[in-house]
Amino acid sequence: MIEEENILSSDDLIDEDDEVLESRLQQLATEDLNQIANQEEAKANGAQPSVTTDSPKPETSKANAAAAATLEKINGLIAESTALKEQLDDRKQQYLRLYADFENFRKRTERDKEEQEGTITGKILKKILPVVDDFERAQLQISPKTDGEASIHKSYQSVYKQLLKCLKETGVARMECVGQEFDPNFHEAIMQEPSTEYDEGIITEELRPGYLVSDDRVLRHSLVKVSSGKIDGDSASPENVPSDDSGESS
Repeated sequence: MIEEENILSSDDLIDEDDEVLESRLQQLATEDLNQIANQEEAKANGAQPSVTTDSPKPETSKANAAAAATLEKINGLIAESTALKEQLDDRKQQYLRLYADFENFRKRTERDKEEQEGTITGKILKKILPVVDDFERAQLQISPKTDGEASIHKSYQSVYKQLLKCLKETGVARMECVGQEFDPNFHEAIMQEPSTEYDEGIITEELRPGYLVSDDRVLRHSLVKVSSGKIDGDSASPENVPSDDSGESS
């Protein structure tokens, strides 16, 4: 009788690769067939000659039936393993799609949050910049003459420095534009005139400072004066300007 203790369960087959599974099943079938052949040979060597009949021996019929049953079980396990593998692949693809959707959602949420925070921060900072402008204009106009005026001026300067510190900690940086080529992405030209120092298209003067935030995004454009072309310094001197004597009378 064929021993069935070597029959694989479906749980064992799930963990096998296709090539390894096929090799093990072929080995199992070969072992069963060899066992049947050995049993038949042993019976043939120990049996007495008898009259030949057309019907097969009972032992042979049982052995063939056992072999057929074994092969049927093997084919069933192969089919079950294939179905489970297809089901596993389908579940894996579903998981990968869900994971990709979740990652896209997470990144989109973070991006929207950063954009919203940047918009709110920009609006607040734009409200502060005119105050900084006022402090800078006051610096140019105020000239303390007494100790009291100097004390007040010093207090204002302290507030001004604190404002600049807050802007810097927030990631705001002032643009340096004089001597650089005009760029409409960062500058706003409100005047254009010849220059004795700079070529055409070069910024000659900053009329209102511009600012950038930490991601190099423009918070406020610089208002600038741009050179319309370089001229000789002598041609712009007062000595070379013709005088109007038409109004003189003797």
